[in-house]
Amino acid sequence: MGFLCPYVSTSSLLCEESSESIFGFSDAEEEAPELGMDLNLSSFADLSLESNELVGSLLEQEKEQLAGIEAGDYLERLNDGGIEFSWRTAAIEWFGEVQAHYNFGPLCVYLAVNYLDRFLSSNVPDDKEWAKQALSVACLSIAAKMEETAVPPYVHLIQVSNVKHILDAETIERMEVFVLRALNWRMKAVTPFSYISYFAEKFNEGKPVTDECISRCTELILGTLKATKFLQFKPSEIAAAVVLYTVAETKVFDFNSALLTSEIPVDKEKVRRCHEAIKRGGIGGNEFKHQR
Repeated sequence: MGFLCPYVSTSSLLCEESSESIFGFSDAEEEAPELGMDLNLSSFADLSLESNELVGSLLEQEKEQLAGIEAGDYLERLNDGGIEFSWRTAAIEWFGEVQAHYNFGPLCVYLAVNYLDRFLSSNVPDDKEWAKQALSVACLSIAAKMEETAVPPYVHLIQVSNVKHILDAETIERMEVFVLRALNWRMKAVTPFSYISYFAEKFNEGKPVTDECISRCTELILGTLKATKFLQFKPSEIAAAVVLYTVAETKVFDFNSALLTSEIPVDKEKVRRCHEAIKRGGIGGNEFKHQR
């Protein structure tokens, strides 16, 4: 069965393309939970980083989570400015508009981009405008169901900005299932936010993490989303670089010394490179709203 044609119309015309032809899935149907407004996939609990053992578990999870992106040619395809780059750029801009409109939290936006990257890294679609829009809505909708307490109806999400196509609920629900299948239903992603408290204590002499520090780190993390160069870094490496950058803004701080002498279970050279990328890229603007 093909997707319902996502144009503004009361007719039941079917699009010529099916979901399978666009995203490479087979025709076989798969048992899946209904993805409607009543679905509560899970609540993404705050991760308390009280032990190195727990941090080690997160580090293992992030390796598995990013295996598809690291093993393939996704970064190369993005750098070549192909379909994936234009889809990703448009989606992230739209995520920012919806976040500002509905006051979604920063983790919701980060998860949406995470799902988008993981999906596109293993699926090379045809350049169909309605499919691009459906994928963006599906990724953000799933992220909102993971993180937000109230999720607007699909039509309200779509109408936040000027869109070329009005997609019906069935189209979005089917796209959600395609995304979930492609990601093997693994939606609890490890993000840089998972490590902020841990690294803040490591680099700030064990002092309690302040609201100002968390707010600034959040701003910087969101600032890394659009630039594809940050996809080469793991969430833990981004978190360590962001915390170091934030601490250096508030006091006299020798970055190289602090990094070299620290006992952190991440690649310090990659943390240094990520820190340099943050400095060169002017990360930390207000593209995404980061206060609830």
